[in-house]
Amino acid sequence: MSIPVRPINESYLGFDFFAYISTHYSSQSFGKIRETTIKKNDYIYTPSSDHLYIYEILDGAIKLGSYTDDGEEFTFDVLLANDFFGDLKYLNNQFFEYSKALIDTRIRIYNRDFFKEMVLQGPAVSEWFISYLVKRWCSAEKKLKKLHEKKAQEKLTFLSSFFDLKVKDVHGSSYTLIDLLTQKDLGDLIGVTRQTVANTARIKVK
Repeated sequence: MSIPVRPINESYLGFDFFAYISTHYSSQSFGKIRETTIKKNDYIYTPSSDHLYIYEILDGAIKLGSYTDDGEEFTFDVLLANDFFGDLKYLNNQFFEYSKALIDTRIRIYNRDFFKEMVLQGPAVSEWFISYLVKRWCSAEKKLKKLHEKKAQEKLTFLSSFFDLKVKDVHGSSYTLIDLLTQKDLGDLIGVTRQTVANTARIKVK
């Protein structure tokens, strides 16, 4: 039996968190939620930001990353519509990442304490959020496994399949996710240099 490239656990998609709280809680809650558009290549937050929010991607795609000891950016994850990100405040102030829009991206912003309160309100919401976290954890494991492949080409072939997804920006323009990632992004994700990607890639990268 072939193992799928991406996790098949998609049960979280059957639950609309925003629709649920819209139905079950008063309109006063919506002072703690807003939407905004982030332009391509703009940061949503950096390590120095006040990390008070949880973010939901409605349209578009973003990358998450951090910095080396030399101050160089590196990418460790790529997210798209229906994904959530931000600081849940469980790391004792060790949260040190940036988020950056790959294309013009629309996000929904939740007050972090309000978001956490809603997740704990009932079994349905908790089950949804656990399902989502397991999906993210499984995706991270799949990428981590590829760090140990012997050949760079095998790693790049995996990423080509993993990110062979269509995404749309806020204007309705369609992109293939793999095409939005630079050679450095790809190298960061699988633990090889940009030059190695350039020398071995048979997939279309910038």
